[in-house]
Amino acid sequence: MEYISKAQARRVTGLSYLGSVSETVKHKKSLKYGELTYSLYLAPAKMSGSEVCPGRTAECSKLCLNESGYNTMKQDINGEHINDSRITKTRLFFEDREFFMKMMIAEIRSGITRAQKLNYKFSVRLNNTSDISPLAFVLHGKNILEMFPDTNFYDYSKVKSRVDLMKKYRNYNVTFSYTGYNLTECELMLLNKINVAIVFKVVPNTFMGYKVIDGDLNDLRYRDLKGVIVALKYKKVRTKLTTDVKFVIQ
Repeated sequence: MEYISKAQARRVTGLSYLGSVSETVKHKKSLKYGELTYSLYLAPAKMSGSEVCPGRTAECSKLCLNESGYNTMKQDINGEHINDSRITKTRLFFEDREFFMKMMIAEIRSGITRAQKLNYKFSVRLNNTSDISPLAFVLHGKNILEMFPDTNFYDYSKVKSRVDLMKKYRNYNVTFSYTGYNLTECELMLLNKINVAIVFKVVPNTFMGYKVIDGDLNDLRYRDLKGVIVALKYKKVRTKLTTDVKFVIQ
């Protein structure tokens, strides 16, 4: 397909948008900090037929936040509309990268313009329900971080090598994720001032000798102190496990 305009893209794909700007409950929190956030939700794991979460465990696949919050509420009312949309977006990403990128770039540019009019800052989170390298978001040999060097991009990732991108790209920030099986790697990250996200049932003030901050107050991870644990409260999803969840600290 050939990308012509946002209106034409909506017609040919059947998608109202790829990403939204501060529309989800999570990203609306950025408004109180004078910031708009463009967020992209793809179909997690291999739901679309293509893998987007290379570091996933069986538990995080079953308990993915894709099956929580607003999506779950909408499913109860309207069926699988949101999941179907996310699958369509993910297939577009893998099957027609050029069209996907042109559509997403246009949305990001619109978001930047809106933020400038409001005198707000602007940031991008490409992986809300995926864990794809930003280097894969590429058009004509240029990745998304290079296209928008003055925009802050941030992610959570279970992929250890992803943190190396922060050395090359100053506008990219990664918070490493605890899986329940990678404690040694998490400790090394913290020693090197890389923040680690851990899910807790009850959030402590410190853990493993490191300061703990509340990651649910906002989603703006690139603003966090360095070398801290980002605490996320355990959130219920539709899928239930009968055993203890390894990535949740009781």
